[in-house]
Amino acid sequence: MRIGTKVAIGLAAAAVIALAVTTTGAEEKATYVGDKKCMKCHSKQVLSWKKTGLAKAMDSLEPTAEADDKELFEAKKKSGLDPAKDYTTDAACLKCHTTGYGQEGGYPEKVTDDNSKLAKAMGAISCEACHGPGSLYLKYKTDKRKEDKAATFTVEELKKYGLVEPTETSCKTCHNEDNPTNALEEFKFEEAKKGVHDHPTK
Repeated sequence: MRIGTKVAIGLAAAAVIALAVTTTGAEEKATYVGDKKCMKCHSKQVLSWKKTGLAKAMDSLEPTAEADDKELFEAKKKSGLDPAKDYTTDAACLKCHTTGYGQEGGYPEKVTDDNSKLAKAMGAISCEACHGPGSLYLKYKTDKRKEDKAATFTVEELKKYGLVEPTETSCKTCHNEDNPTNALEEFKFEEAKKGVHDHPTK
């Protein structure tokens, strides 16, 4: 598997910023909640995502020995990266290898004992990296389901509460000339989507 598939396929929207949305007339900033919250309703998607390189995006930033992963080792060299270097604290890498880097509820800019649990939870290219921080649309869905357990939701409805529907443009916040692996493999949006997670058929 090439590095573009193994690591960078869904770097896509890791840099999606928290959206300001209007609720009850006041602007409220969405914050990150973590994939465990998504799992409650979207277990199929989350479980399939966990099998991809996206869920292990931080691993590729660690030093890579040729004997352990020759393909990744060679890909790093071709990209001008030092395979022996630890990039797990490099902000230029973290903004696309984590979820919500430096934002409320997201991967912290500096990992400490106090926030190490949060860093572990957000140290991947997870749901909210592509779909936007979930606090507001999660709250909206939760409140509506309290009134009607069978309530259903449309994408357009949830977009009003910060849900992001990934596009090729949003993916290119990370799949661009600043991405050192960009030159190795052309980013193809439709192909990339297939490697992210199972998608609902309706």
